[in-house]
Amino acid sequence: MINRNELAVIVANVIKLQGTIDITCYGNDMFPLIREGNMSTFGRVREEELQIGDVCLFANNEGCLLLYRLIEIEVDGQQPAQYIFRGDACDKPEQPVTFSRIIGKLAAIHREGKIVYTNHWKSRLLETAVLQVPFWSKLSRWAALRRKDGTSTT
Repeated sequence: MINRNELAVIVANVIKLQGTIDITCYGNDMFPLIREGNMSTFGRVREEELQIGDVCLFANNEGCLLLYRLIEIEVDGQQPAQYIFRGDACDKPEQPVTFSRIIGKLAAIHREGKIVYTNHWKSRLLETAVLQVPFWSKLSRWAALRRKDGTSTT
């Protein structure tokens, strides 16, 4: 069986060699952008390209692979930059990580036979809402739970 840290290394190597990797996502922490079972495409990322609002695949300090939005970059001239991520439907951010733990950047989501690119205006509008609307995480979590319980009207 592959442990968490080995999986992160394997995924990082695939991105390094092939340029991208497709991974099926589970959970509702990034609802509504990413829904349970969506296939997501990740590509290479360079540190100087990272921006607040980017959605990245990274290994947290426990070795778990997570797909969250970059909400803050802490720069201290003495230490490497620290990147802080939070799921769109989460109240609290993850512990900061260094760039060495960031594996790839989300390029597209495959949903119901369609491809949603992260640079599409709808994705950018959602990014703005997530970063600017104070109660967004609570609204997203509520909608995700309704969807999971089958009480959604969609």
